[in-house]
Amino acid sequence: MPPKRRDVLKATGGTVALGAGAAGVNGALEEDTDRAQEVLQQQQQQTDVDVLASYWAHAGDVKPFTGRQWSPWDLEDRVEMLAAVGFTGIGLFHDDIKHMVEEEGRTLEGIGETIRAAGIDTIELEFLVNWLLPEYDPRREDEQETRQLLLDAADAMDARHIKIGNINGYPVGTDALANRFAEICDEAAAVDTQVGMEILPPDPNAETIDEVLEWVSPPENGGLFLDTWHVNTIETISYDDIASLQPEDITAVEIDDGFTDTGRGGFVENTVNMRRVPGYGDFDVQGFVDACREAGYSGPWGNEILSEEYRRRGMESAYTHTYEGAQSVLVDEADGGDGGDGEPGDDDGDDGDGTATPDGTPEGAPTGSPNGTATGTPNGTATGAPNGTETGTGTPTGTPNDTGTPTGTPDT
Repeated sequence: MPPKRRDVLKATGGTVALGAGAAGVNGALEEDTDRAQEVLQQQQQQTDVDVLASYWAHAGDVKPFTGRQWSPWDLEDRVEMLAAVGFTGIGLFHDDIKHMVEEEGRTLEGIGETIRAAGIDTIELEFLVNWLLPEYDPRREDEQETRQLLLDAADAMDARHIKIGNINGYPVGTDALANRFAEICDEAAAVDTQVGMEILPPDPNAETIDEVLEWVSPPENGGLFLDTWHVNTIETISYDDIASLQPEDITAVEIDDGFTDTGRGGFVENTVNMRRVPGYGDFDVQGFVDACREAGYSGPWGNEILSEEYRRRGMESAYTHTYEGAQSVLVDEADGGDGGDGEPGDDDGDDGDGTATPDGTPEGAPTGSPNGTATGTPNGTATGAPNGTETGTGTPTGTPNDTGTPTGTPDT
C-alpha cells in the first residue's frame, strides 16, 4: 500500500501534482512511492531522538511565580501542534494539571489519552520543592496534595519521570537527604515511574557532582536531572564532570541556551526571562549534549525555554523555533543536521504568524562560546531556608507556599 498522500507531499516537497485529478494523483502516488519511502526513512533517521517540550516551552503566555501558571491554550491544540512540529514528549506542570482537572472537568486518564492520541509518547511531570524536609514540617505538609497529584498523574498517564529539586536552597544533612530521596523514589516506583533530582544553583547539597551522587545514587529509579542553564551557572560543575557520569546516574536532561553576561538583572530574573533556544546564546550547548552522550545518556531531551520574548510568540512560532533549535544540537551532521555548528537562523523580526519579536540578544552580551565549564556566578544566590514563599533561585517550577509557615532551617 502506498504512503498516504499527505505523507508523500511532505516527504517529496510537494512534487505530486495537486490538479491532476484522481487518476493522475493515484499514478503520481505510485510513481513517487519509492522516493517517498526513502525520504521518510531519512527523516526518521534525522529525528530519531526523543525531543520533549518541557512545560514552559509549550505553555504560552504564563506568569512563572507572579501570576497564572496554567496554560491559556487548550491541551488538544498544544499536543497536536507539538506532534506536527516533531516533538515526541511533553512536560506537564502541576498547576496546569490541576486546572485541567478542576476547571475543565478532565480526568488524569483522559489527559494522558489526549496526549497519546496526538502521537506524544513521553510524559514528564513536575515539580516538588519541599520533599526533602522532615515529614512533620508544615511546608512539606502543604505540598502533600501536589505530591499525591503528581504520583496519581504518573500512574494514570504512564509518565516516564517526575521532576523535583531544592529551589529554596534548604541545607539538609546527607543521611537525611538520602532517606527522603529514597522515600519519594519508593513512592514513584509504586506507580512505575522515575524521579529526576534537578541540580540547581541555590542547592547547598548539590554543589558538586560527587556531593549530590552521595545521596541520589542508591535508588534504581532515581537520578540526576541536568539542565544546560543551571550547569552553566554553577562554577563547581563542569562538562567534564557531566561526561564522567554513568548512564544510570542521569534520569533526564534539558537543553537551553543563554548568555554568560546578560547585562541586566540577577539570577532569578535571568532564569525566568532570559533563557534562549539552543543556538541563540553563547552557551556551549553542543558541548553539553556531547558530555551527556559521553556519559551514556540516551533518554529524552527536554527543552526548558523561559523568556519574555518567547512567551510573546504564537504557538506554531514558539514550538517550531524550539524544535529547530533542539535539532541543531541533537542531530549529527551525517544525519542531515548541523551538529550545532550551523546557524539556526535569525531570532528576531516576524515569527511567521504575524507576531513581531524583538532582537533577543541583550545589549553588550558576548557572542563567544564558553569552553564548556560554567563561568557565571549567580547573583544573590541564597542558601538559607526561606519562609516558605517561592523566592528561591533556580528553575521557575516551584510551588509557592501560601500559608506563611515558619522560617526555621529544617531538622536534619
